Amino acid sequence: MDINVRMEGGLGDHLLANRFIPAILDKYPNANISVFSDTEGNHRTLNLLLKLFSHFYNSGEVIEERKDKEFIINTKFGTENYPAHIKNHKEETLSRLYDCDKFYDLHIDGLKWLDYDFEWLRYYYHFPKPILDFKENEYENDYLLVHLYSRPNSPYNLEQGYVNALLHTLSRYVKTVIVIEKQYMDYYNNFFNHPNITINTANSIEDIFQLAKNCKCFLGIDSGIRYIPYHFSKPVFLFSKYCSQYGQIAPSHLVRWLIFDKNVFPLNFDVNIVSQMIQNVFDNPASALFPEILNDINSYIVKRNV
Repeated sequence: MDINVRMEGGLGDHLLANRFIPAILDKYPNANISVFSDTEGNHRTLNLLLKLFSHFYNSGEVIEERKDKEFIINTKFGTENYPAHIKNHKEETLSRLYDCDKFYDLHIDGLKWLDYDFEWLRYYYHFPKPILDFKENEYENDYLLVHLYSRPNSPYNLEQGYVNALLHTLSRYVKTVIVIEKQYMDYYNNFFNHPNITINTANSIEDIFQLAKNCKCFLGIDSGIRYIPYHFSKPVFLFSKYCSQYGQIAPSHLVRWLIFDKNVFPLNFDVNIVSQMIQNVFDNPASALFPEILNDINSYIVKRNV
């Protein structure tokens, strides 16, 4: 059976879509899966998927361009420019997409995956381990992996003063490894010689996968990197502008991108509470399930320490 899947967007959306591939293979165990990456010509993400999850895919192809930069749709919510819509593709592209026994549009924002015949709910929180054998890195395993800055003028960045205060507080309790692109490392110049903080200018996304595999916990902002630690069953905490108060997320973003509501903070949230939650995860695995319990979690879960 030949199955084609379409994935759209950046790294994060591809990793979110990729988590449904095992569900499709459960439904159709002997299927040959071809992935079409709708990234307007960007090959990096598809190359990564085919490298880390080669056991899922028989082939892959990048959709080089769409019909138009604008694609107007009308819904119950009004008129919207929605260029990622599948109908905004040339006929020859659509012909290749549908040239199969089964087609799944795994465009995360489109939500079509909610209505498909595979068991998406069973895999909603499941991020498969990459097949690539990641080696141990130079850090001891009990460290917090941090990604708090993506690029200048990103709408998802935190205030720099807040980041400095947060890192100073966190570093009192846990070893911290910051990952950032080399061109932006001056953002953390206050921590270049900090005894409990290491700044890592990862050369590739594969390097970040390795860092995530060996960390204890992750703290980050809205970016594709935040999904990487899930593949190794690591607790992930996030700051998001789509979180109005701790744990209160717009359902439209919870269903698509944020996933774990108890692990999401509003921007520039109380430094001491964030630090306490992170420290609790280091001290007690149960805190990954109940981060909102700040004190004596064993009493709440009735763990009988004899």
